[in-house]
Amino acid sequence: MSSNSSSDAVAVAKAVASCRLVKQQRRRLAAFDFDHTIVSQNTDTVVRDLLPTEVTSARAHELVENDCWTEYMGEVFRLLHEQQVPEARIRDTIRGIPEVPGFVRLIKHLAKRMQFDLIIISDSNSVFIEEWLRAHNLADCFLAVFTNPAEFDATGRLVVRAHHQQSDCKLSASNLCKGRVLEHFVIEQDLRRSIRYDHVFYVGDGNNDICPVLRQRACDFACARSGFAMEKHLLRNRSKLKLRAQLLVWKSGFDLMDQMLALPQLQTQAPNPNPNPNLGTVGDGGGPEDGQAEMARRASAAASAGQAKSPN
Repeated sequence: MSSNSSSDAVAVAKAVASCRLVKQQRRRLAAFDFDHTIVSQNTDTVVRDLLPTEVTSARAHELVENDCWTEYMGEVFRLLHEQQVPEARIRDTIRGIPEVPGFVRLIKHLAKRMQFDLIIISDSNSVFIEEWLRAHNLADCFLAVFTNPAEFDATGRLVVRAHHQQSDCKLSASNLCKGRVLEHFVIEQDLRRSIRYDHVFYVGDGNNDICPVLRQRACDFACARSGFAMEKHLLRNRSKLKLRAQLLVWKSGFDLMDQMLALPQLQTQAPNPNPNPNLGTVGDGGGPEDGQAEMARRASAAASAGQAKSPN
């Protein structure tokens, strides 16, 4: 074998080894509301009830009457601080809120057994959600939590800010359009991590959960809690709203898990149970043969380029 042939072979081998081209990842996503969906109560009102009944303010009345809920809760947290309700008591109160029956098991099963990607989209706040998830050993089950940022400041007062400001979506509060958040997350997963979701499940209970399900595809699932506003609104206005996703009505986490496990779409394992966040996109659903052929083509091109640059 000539020295040129030998160096060509080495160049091809190096090109193949360094080419990290792999096919796009196909996954499943479950997006959850938090209050009255994962937890059985409204975290904001549970903490508000720590105030003595006679303690209120004119500003609080004004804000709640004008549907400025996040600003209203900011005033509630100011009053709690004024009444010297300590951070530890607020955190203890959040940890003590019971789950909606079966949701801890459902979340762990989806994340650890069925390899779902899980996120939370909630109009609560980051302190409440993170505290509850840690208390129930669920923090590592979620890829992301989208909610109103909050923190205890140096004086011990809980301060909350709006997740974003929007005026385009009339179905959503000004501080959080859940539909926009879900849509952006799915697009970003595709563009940045080459993860495409074959099915998206959105699980919620309230009127502010209508927007995200109206943005779902026909292959997705809108999961509404039985007897709550989301289900009633969707059933009453289904033809008018043009809901494309399949509607699942659930009573508990156990019930929802049974319905999900019975779906033909979930009878097989997710195609890519262990996605690599650094994967690149080959194309829509390209198979292994497509990836190998592309790798070979690039390796050949690299070898040819090296040959053209080397002296004869």
